Amino acid sequence: MYHTVLQALADGHQHTAEQLIKQCHLRVTDLKQAINTLSTFGIRVLERGTNTYQLTEPVELLDHARILAALPLSTRQRLAQIEIHTVLDSTNQYALARYSGAVPFACLTEYQTAGRGRQGRQWISPYASGLCLTLKPCYTTLYQPLSGLNIALAVTVAQTLHTLGATMIGIKWPNDILWRGRKLAGLLLESRSGKKCNIVYGIGINVKMHTSDTKAINQPFVDLSSVLGHKSLSRNTLAAKLIDHCLQTLDRYPQVGLTAFRQDWHRFDLSYGQSVTLQIPQNTFSKKEPLKTGQNTKNTLLKNKEYITGTACGIDDQGALLLQVGHQKRRYACGEVSLRL
Repeated sequence: MYHTVLQALADGHQHTAEQLIKQCHLRVTDLKQAINTLSTFGIRVLERGTNTYQLTEPVELLDHARILAALPLSTRQRLAQIEIHTVLDSTNQYALARYSGAVPFACLTEYQTAGRGRQGRQWISPYASGLCLTLKPCYTTLYQPLSGLNIALAVTVAQTLHTLGATMIGIKWPNDILWRGRKLAGLLLESRSGKKCNIVYGIGINVKMHTSDTKAINQPFVDLSSVLGHKSLSRNTLAAKLIDHCLQTLDRYPQVGLTAFRQDWHRFDLSYGQSVTLQIPQNTFSKKEPLKTGQNTKNTLLKNKEYITGTACGIDDQGALLLQVGHQKRRYACGEVSLRL
């Protein structure tokens, strides 16, 4: 109901209550409830006089037909299914645990009630203000490491945004995309063990954020509209480009591994040559290993947060972060990097 009202208001023009009730086939009480629901999702609806409503600015809603039309024919033929939802708890959770149809599969939603980010954080994006996209590939087995796939897809997303005009962006290991030190996009690869290789890859991009509903975001962020100088960018076009480019990477990666993406990673790597602090999460196994021939790998169970400071030296062929710590070069497969930009 609320989404139907939003579709009517999306053009940014004034609409009377009578027009909305007739167009959306609602009762008066239904319309008021829909307006209240939109407000809870961060959509500002202004009352212009008696029983007249208008959005503060036009909103482009996701459209299945427009996304399909923007995809190359080869990708449309390759992609098994696209679903667009108004509200989900999490696109990753839906694709990983509840979707059982054909793959490759793409899932988008206008709003997430429990969007998932790295290190257990929540991904916050007001209704229809960003892009919440999850891709589920058709892997039966994957012999290349998932950490490398994480890097390859981060590079792919960064390249896509760069070609759209988002220059001065970079990647903070392993897959946070920043613009001038502020977060523009976040990515999350998740897997579930079983007989089949069950992997999903979530992409969250700030497109045009509504400032009224961003107070809960606890880190510096930026949206694509600001990066591009407030030029108009279609969310549907962006979705199509990301689906197309990421599916190509998902197809290539099992054959070529991370090798084909390392040069581009170096171009976007914000940490290289910088002094960084790596925070390793609680209760995980961390591989600490000086890169010397014949040396055994040491696994340490971390019961408390551990902080390692060193100089970032890029990544290895599995996507692990390399740090020069004292006289040793060590590899770290997980953790959160802090750096000064």
